Amino acid sequence: MKLSIKTIPAVVFCCVYGGLSAQNVNIYFPHFAEKEYVYVLNRGKVKDTVQTGTINVDGRVTLSIPENFKGYAGRVTWAVIGNGGIDFIVNNEDFSITCEDSVPNKNSIFYTGSKENALMERYEGELSPLFQKIDSIYKTNTVSRNASLPLLFFQEMLPLQREYAIFREKLVGDSSYAAFFIETLNYMQGFGSRIYNPIEQKELRNDLKRYIIDEIDIARLFNSGIWMSVISSTFSAFEDETAWGEAMVKMLKRTKKQTVFETFARDVITITEQYGWEKAEQVIVNYLETSGWLPDNTFDLVRRAIAQSKVKIGGKAPLLNGETPANALLIFYESGCEHCKSQLAEITKHYSEFVEKGIRVYSISVDESKEVYEYHSRNYPWPDKLCDFKGFKGDNLKNYGVVGMPTVYLIDKNGIILDRQPRIQDIKELNIQ
Repeated sequence: MKLSIKTIPAVVFCCVYGGLSAQNVNIYFPHFAEKEYVYVLNRGKVKDTVQTGTINVDGRVTLSIPENFKGYAGRVTWAVIGNGGIDFIVNNEDFSITCEDSVPNKNSIFYTGSKENALMERYEGELSPLFQKIDSIYKTNTVSRNASLPLLFFQEMLPLQREYAIFREKLVGDSSYAAFFIETLNYMQGFGSRIYNPIEQKELRNDLKRYIIDEIDIARLFNSGIWMSVISSTFSAFEDETAWGEAMVKMLKRTKKQTVFETFARDVITITEQYGWEKAEQVIVNYLETSGWLPDNTFDLVRRAIAQSKVKIGGKAPLLNGETPANALLIFYESGCEHCKSQLAEITKHYSEFVEKGIRVYSISVDESKEVYEYHSRNYPWPDKLCDFKGFKGDNLKNYGVVGMPTVYLIDKNGIILDRQPRIQDIKELNIQ
């Protein structure tokens, strides 16, 4: 495993837990005595700090997995504040990590009692010379995605293909977390079930798609630290957003842990909102609504997405403050959102035009602080400025199932939704330039 010291921003480490118990990792880094440290677990795209403290004067400290994360198996980070950190695997082992060098590197950091980290070092040690040989062949041959490859290239690659195939047999037959991580990392770096050359990019994408959608252990991926990198690598593997949505549903169906399922659902919904993939979002939402995996007592992003999917263009607008809005422009926003500020400025700029057209403007804030809301909304020229200080739990937000900020609705005189967009410029009926 590549265990070089790296700089880790202290701002990441924000959630400290108590009640420590096994698994224990005994650290001995004498050159870092009396320095502050943090111990961080990867869970989806979130990094949870589970222990902080000061290294003892003798350079020793014991790291423990808290009871509420009992059984955690994945990659973790131990970092010395201001000096960087190391990544390693925790998987139900008590072990030690020692480095007596003032400049830690993979040659001076030693693991005792950890089968997982020994395997990681072994696998990386076997792969490194193989990758160096491949790199050398690429450098000595003219390799282009748009040109045929010379015969010499294939002749030199053939023994390396066999070497890689033998290596992969070890990974496939190994149930360790180290084998899972190396296998996944190889796919991310362009080495899948075999080594692909530059003119086989379509085959590589199909191999990557098969591995991620049909095979990857999603629970292990959740604790890997490369959760979002793997999910986002699927974007280019599908011809359209609907197919991508269907692939995410397939992965959701293979997810067997509640926490992982809920996080995965939130993350893919967030992606569809960010990219405006309405068709993909609808496919995912349709599955989630009947999956039976969503808690009934929450109204998080996924629940809002389900609610929003029922608020259709061409359908009747939901109630707003107890009434159906008519001939209205609605903007749902949050005061600290820069995109929201931009859209509110646009609405202010064109407000006189809306008045001339008889369009009534409503701004609906999700702010929970009255002071923040009043400060930012005081100069909006329209009278209908709404905020119940309940955030996303307010009735107006629930009725419209708003997911992303800002969200703009245009509603006709009969209370029918004409359009929903993140920007007023995208609503054709308004003709905003």
